[in-house]
Amino acid sequence: MQEINEDLINKKVEAEIEEEIYDEEVEKDNEFIEIEWNNRNIIWQPKDITIREFLSMKQDWDLVLQPEYQRNFVMNQKQSSRLIESVLMNVPLPVIYLNEEKDWKYSVIDWQQRLTSFLTFIEERIFWTNKPFKLIWLNILKELNWKTFSQLEKEDQNKIKTTTLHTIIIKKESNEDIKFEIFERLNTWSIKLNEDEIRNTVYRWKYMDLLSELEDNEIFHKLVRKDNYKNRMIYRWMILRFFALYEKSYLNYKPSIKQFSNKHLREFRNLSDEKVKEYKEVFKNTTELVFSVFWENAFRRYIPWDNENINWYWALTRINMAIYDIQMCCFAKYTKNQIIQKADIIREEFIKLMCNDQKFIDCILNQTSNKEQLQTRFKIWFEKLEEIIWVPKEENRIFPYNVKKSLFELDNTCKICGQQIISIDDAEVDHILPFSKWWKTQINNAQLTHRYCNRQKNNN
Repeated sequence: MQEINEDLINKKVEAEIEEEIYDEEVEKDNEFIEIEWNNRNIIWQPKDITIREFLSMKQDWDLVLQPEYQRNFVMNQKQSSRLIESVLMNVPLPVIYLNEEKDWKYSVIDWQQRLTSFLTFIEERIFWTNKPFKLIWLNILKELNWKTFSQLEKEDQNKIKTTTLHTIIIKKESNEDIKFEIFERLNTWSIKLNEDEIRNTVYRWKYMDLLSELEDNEIFHKLVRKDNYKNRMIYRWMILRFFALYEKSYLNYKPSIKQFSNKHLREFRNLSDEKVKEYKEVFKNTTELVFSVFWENAFRRYIPWDNENINWYWALTRINMAIYDIQMCCFAKYTKNQIIQKADIIREEFIKLMCNDQKFIDCILNQTSNKEQLQTRFKIWFEKLEEIIWVPKEENRIFPYNVKKSLFELDNTCKICGQQIISIDDAEVDHILPFSKWWKTQINNAQLTHRYCNRQKNNN
C-alpha cells in the first residue's frame, strides 16, 4: 500500500477551501424560486432624500439601523472619512435601496455602511466605539484632517447635510420572495451583503431575535468552527434551516431550501413564549447530542484521498449542509438516553454510509436542494437510526468504539491486507467468526481491518 503523502493531503485541504467557496455560490444560483406568474412583480418608488432627512428619520426611529448592525459594521474610520471627503468634493454617489416595512418604517438594504458613516459623523461618534469621529487620512482636503463635524466650516456642514441621495424604495406590497431575490441580486452585483445578512435586514421579528441569541451557543460554535460564518450571519441561516425542517418535516419539503426556510420564518415570525422555549430546548439538546456522537467531525464528509478508495480522511475544513440537515434533524426526534447509549454504533454506521452507500453519497453531493434527493437522504438515515435505536444491545453486530481503540493502539495492522491503518476512523472491527453464524460481538472474536478490505471481503 502506498504511504500517505502529507503534502498531498494539504493540497486536498486547500482545494476543499476553494471548492467550498465555489459550491456555496453555485448552490444558491441553482435554486429555483417558485412563484405564481401573476405575482412576480417588484413594486418600487424613486425618491431623493437628503442626508439631513435621513438623520431626522433615524432620530424619529423611522429609519432602522439595528443594534446588530453595530457588530457587522465593517467600514473603518479611514474609509468613512474618505467617503465624507467625496461628498465635499461633489463626487457622484450611487443609488440607495430602502425596504418599506409593514409598520411604514424603512430599512437600508444597500448603502447601510456608507449611510451609517454619514450619520455617525454628524453625530460625532464612531459607530462601533462611541469615540469622537474625526476625519483622518484625507488625501485632497488635507486641511480637514482631525476635525469633527462641529469643527468644520458652516458651509461644509451644510454641504454634507443637504447632499441628496438618490433612493429607490421597495414597497411593502411587493411579494416577499421576489423582494428577497431582488435584494440578493442587488448585493451580489456589488458584492456586499450575503443572503443571510439580507434576511436579517428584511425580516425583523421575534424569530430573528431568537436566531441572534442561538448563534452564540458555545456547543454549536464548537461543531461548526467557522468565525467567518458567524460574523456573516450564516450561523443564523443554519439554525433557521434546522428549525424549518424540524417544524415542517422533510416529508413536506418543497424547493428551494431558501424559499422553504424563509416561508417558515414568515409563518412563525412572532413566536409565542412557549415556542421560543421549545426551540431553545430542542436546539440545545440536539447540538449536545451531535457533539457527543460526532465530535469535531460533525457535519463533515469522510472522503477517499486516492482514486482506489483505500485510505480515507475527514474533510474538516468544509461543512456539508446535507449532512448537517440529517444529523441535526434526526437527532432532534430522540432523547439523550436513546442516542448516548448507542453513540459508538451510530457514528460507525454513519461513516459506513458515507463510504459504502452510493445512493446516500449521491444525495449528500449532487443537487442537494432537490426534493427527491433531500427526502431520500433523510429516509436512509432515519431508517438506519431507527434500526440502531430499537435493536437490543446484545444483538448489535457493531463493536463498541473502546474495542476498536484498544485493537488500534495494540496493533494498527489490517488483518486482511497486512498493511498499516493510518487513521482509526479508517478501521473497522471485523468478526473473526461471522456474526451471521451466531458468533458473538466480543473482543475475543474481533480483528482490525481497513474499511476497504473488509468491504472487499464481504463482497467476495
